[in-house]
Amino acid sequence: MRVQNWDDYRFVAVLARTGSLAEASVVLGVDRSTVQRRIKALEATLGYPLFVKNGGQLQAVPEAEPILAAARMLEAASGGAPQTGAEPAVLSGNLSVTTTDSVYLSGVSEMIDAFQELHPGLRIDVMVTNRKLNLDRLEADVALRPSDSPPENFVGRRICDLAFGVYSSRAYLENNPGRRRDQHAWLGVSENMVNSPPGRWFDAHVPPERQVYRADSFIAIAEACRLGRGVALLPKAYAAKMPDLMPLDHLMDTPHATGLWLLTHADMRNNPRVRACMDFLGRRVSRAKRRFAGE
Repeated sequence: MRVQNWDDYRFVAVLARTGSLAEASVVLGVDRSTVQRRIKALEATLGYPLFVKNGGQLQAVPEAEPILAAARMLEAASGGAPQTGAEPAVLSGNLSVTTTDSVYLSGVSEMIDAFQELHPGLRIDVMVTNRKLNLDRLEADVALRPSDSPPENFVGRRICDLAFGVYSSRAYLENNPGRRRDQHAWLGVSENMVNSPPGRWFDAHVPPERQVYRADSFIAIAEACRLGRGVALLPKAYAAKMPDLMPLDHLMDTPHATGLWLLTHADMRNNPRVRACMDFLGRRVSRAKRRFAGE
């Protein structure tokens, strides 16, 4: 094995750690094509491949282990990898991220954990709440939120659909087999969420006299549903994690979904921490879009 310089070691080590050209580019402070070009050039020099694809991720082959071992030794000796490129490779400081309870527990918690593992110098403050936040008051740097129409002063993109379905426990359904909505006790969102897409659906489709329970959290609603208190409109991605719940598709006239948006304030979009987080979460949520769409 003959490697020309430290950057060759570093590119291999970071790509092995992240498993993704896009994520490695964020860590290294270069663009994706640069990472790909450097790895291919090194493979050509060595005469054998260093990575293979495994389930959508790039995995280092055993022949790359001497390079990875040398990279670990150099990092330990230098107190961390050197930086190259126009942007800093190491991110530090504070970053605040907000999302809702059910979205957070539908896989986003693992995504944020993976992002912090890539950037251990960051302090990440996570705000899990269903209330409407105000990025103008800097309540959060990055928001991953369900919405039909986010405010105009936010910038970002709709990543995917967030689908909802009606669910109940098996025990409830055995005692309440009715096929119409007005034959069931319904569990819904409380006042601070009535203007949300699921809140509007609930008030438009469920008779007031059948609304027996309200909460400001889908986690609380799902738990009451699991306990057999009634039927509930829940995010499909979260309900799928609860094996005790059964889908009741016949209680919905048409499929119901809203958008899952990744947003920041316009003044923050070029902040390196915010940009890195939005790029990372955008890729990870896009990969999981079928889960959030309930497919």
